[in-house]
Amino acid sequence: MKKAKPPAIDFYRKTTLLALVPMLAVTAVFILPYGAALAGGFSAFPNSAAPIATRDLPLLPIALFTIKQAFFSALAALLLGLPGAWFVGASDSRLARVLRQLTAIPFAMPSILVALGFVLFFGNAGWFNRFIAALMGNETERALILYQTSAIVLAHAFYNFPLVIRLVGDSLVHVRHAYAPAAATLGASPWTTARTLFLSAAAPAIMRSALLAFLYSFTSFSIVLALGGGPRATTLGVEIYRYSRILLSFREASVFAITETVIAGLVFALFVFFERKTQTIFPDNVRRVMEKKPMPLRAALPLIIYLLVIACIVVGPLLSIVAESFLSRASRSGAAAPSLTWWLAIGERCAPALFRSLALAFCSASASCALAIIAGWIVKNSEKNAAKGVAGSASAVPLAARALRLFVSAPLASSGIVLGLGFLMLYGRKHSANLAAVVAVHAVTALPFAGNAIMEGFHTINTGIINAAESLGASPLKRLFTVDIPLCGRHIRSAFGFAAAISLGELNAVMMLGIEDFETLPLLIYRAAGAYRYGSACAAGVILMLCCAVAFAASDIGVKRG
Repeated sequence: MKKAKPPAIDFYRKTTLLALVPMLAVTAVFILPYGAALAGGFSAFPNSAAPIATRDLPLLPIALFTIKQAFFSALAALLLGLPGAWFVGASDSRLARVLRQLTAIPFAMPSILVALGFVLFFGNAGWFNRFIAALMGNETERALILYQTSAIVLAHAFYNFPLVIRLVGDSLVHVRHAYAPAAATLGASPWTTARTLFLSAAAPAIMRSALLAFLYSFTSFSIVLALGGGPRATTLGVEIYRYSRILLSFREASVFAITETVIAGLVFALFVFFERKTQTIFPDNVRRVMEKKPMPLRAALPLIIYLLVIACIVVGPLLSIVAESFLSRASRSGAAAPSLTWWLAIGERCAPALFRSLALAFCSASASCALAIIAGWIVKNSEKNAAKGVAGSASAVPLAARALRLFVSAPLASSGIVLGLGFLMLYGRKHSANLAAVVAVHAVTALPFAGNAIMEGFHTINTGIINAAESLGASPLKRLFTVDIPLCGRHIRSAFGFAAAISLGELNAVMMLGIEDFETLPLLIYRAAGAYRYGSACAAGVILMLCCAVAFAASDIGVKRG
């Protein structure tokens, strides 16, 4: 007589079909468009004669400049972030915690606000140059920073140095908690411990942060578009946008997309290699609680100086946006006077743009979290069944779990500009220039972050609670809505806030897909700044800044409470 399958196990096997939902979504919104963007470039390489890419396009100099600015941006991020990482990793003092909180600010700021803040702070007539002129007593003294490579490097360093502090600082904290007491017991001096233990153990984390900063700078678009120095200071991403949206030359744009993707893929492979190195150095089961001690004055003084420098670099450009929104000038070179002119005049365009941005953020974050919940629940249950040794689940179901993890994390190593190009090439302008396409792109872009947070939430659920619910007769579907989702609610709220913040500040998809009469706050800021209406751009920028800060704060609170 054939043995009947337990209903719960049979249900879990059937739910593997649910894995098709996020997989198909990622395939339709990411894999197929990305593949179309790259495939279009291969037609530029005929079998005979020289390839068009090397004959007609300035591919090599643009690729070299993109690599150059990304390299120096990563180097600047390391120089700016490593001292802070050392302070965070070497101390549990209140000043170190203040530094960690201060460096969280750039994470909450969209790239268009970074570009606007740098124009206002480091521009020829910006606050930084005004300070230099007042200090030197000479109005002609100016630091020429903007609209050249140095401006791009500085802005990328501002955006990426918190990654260095977080990744390297956390590594140093782990080393100090796990291994430093043993080194002190063996008689190692602080200098010997720092040289032989801290430096060698943190080296993979340093490489990870440098590669991540390089990758983000390499695929950057908004900052280069706003701060670039013209044709000689353009990057692959900007050229993809120019050839596809302005010149309507999709084949040439695809050649640039292939070049960017190949280089970014190699860098991402190196990042994964050093990430695995970090995991071998820091096993999760080696942890100790350290006694918190006050920081001595001689160590606190350099940290205070570093905090002041970081505060100037981080807070200065953002405060410039706030200050300029409350100032008005009779002419571009006239004296500034306090005024509410820009706030009173911006309502007609800003209110609809704010509503569109909030609606777009809500829809894309909801879609991203829904896909992440499906993926996280299937992964959790498949691993649970495999751990129980359920017949048939030890091979097939974990394979679905691994595939889901791969699909959820795939958009992480992507460029929004290449993805927008792929949408235009695969689905055409008619089907790409609509709100549903933008929502889909934003949702899939945020999916790796939402998926990571929600999967972590499902894994924190006590298995005993799940078993108790099942023993009381709860079906898996009922358990999902009454037990699993409520227990990882904080992680879901965190994922929703992070996904919403990403959507609020995202400019690439809206610009590439080119929806008429759909102006979001980032697009409004970009157009106003491009028309030298900096007052209007700043007023809208303050609103966007507050929205993103609230979304990131909600995300961070969810993580801390979890």
